[in-house]
Amino acid sequence: MVDFEILEPATVEFPDHVKQLVFLNRAPISLGIWAEQNQVGMDIRQLVLLDTLIINNLLKGVLDVIRDSPANKFHMPIWMNERRTDTALLDDLILTRREVDLICDTMMADAVISLEYYTVGLDQHFDYYKDDPGEVLNHYYEAYNGLKWNIHLPGSPRPFDSYSMVDTLFFPLILDGELLDYVPGVDVLRQLFYSSGYKYGKYLVPVWNPASRILYRGRNESLKLAIDHTDEGEWDQAYTIWRSMTSLDDSTLVAKAYHNMAVYLELEDKLDSASLMLDLALAHDTLELDTLYREELDVRIMNRENIRKQVR
Repeated sequence: MVDFEILEPATVEFPDHVKQLVFLNRAPISLGIWAEQNQVGMDIRQLVLLDTLIINNLLKGVLDVIRDSPANKFHMPIWMNERRTDTALLDDLILTRREVDLICDTMMADAVISLEYYTVGLDQHFDYYKDDPGEVLNHYYEAYNGLKWNIHLPGSPRPFDSYSMVDTLFFPLILDGELLDYVPGVDVLRQLFYSSGYKYGKYLVPVWNPASRILYRGRNESLKLAIDHTDEGEWDQAYTIWRSMTSLDDSTLVAKAYHNMAVYLELEDKLDSASLMLDLALAHDTLELDTLYREELDVRIMNRENIRKQVR
């Protein structure tokens, strides 16, 4: 197994001129954003404190992704607050064209990303032993939310992009009858909204994600020797061995050699050459691993041009 990272494109494709982003927090502060069971006994002070915790971690999640992205032009976004006063969370109460133009002119920005609202709830669940219904087997908290984001470009009366998301995290307190040392507290909200912000950040900008590829080893001496070289970081020597194996009479071994050569070339970011080696592997033997690899490599090649546009 070879572990490495691949750059994956953002879902949103901003126009080329967009460089300076403004994040505008419009989310209203009201009891109505909380699940009904959480509203009991909550006062305005608690509401504001929890909102501060939520917004700070949501934006931290977004910012951590943006600043780690190779799309350097987005590394310094501007943050603004202009909270909505409605409590109905109406989707049609979007920023007007005039409001977007004014923000962009004032802040010298190219796009406004607005958090329209969020909803949030906390719940807890219990499982009991079947033979002893009075004893708790599992006790865990559930934290869940919903968010609505809009992207606005100046001069346009409608959002350039709208994104709604829901997220849920579980935090055990008692697991298989054992009381855990960790007591979640408000950390459930901190982690939940950081996770949501992180996911939205990956929607906006290209990011590095972990990937892995399998190298054929087998009982063949040449394959084993080549793997010994890769373990020592001597990939050029391994590649030479795999290339020498392509003249063998055993079509399966030849396919495995071409597969390993494809992995090496992909690690070198030579995707077209890797694709050619994989075609040769499949031509010699339709191994299941190569069929799956073909799909993954095709996605990388398909995304390549989008990535180039997004990071330039």
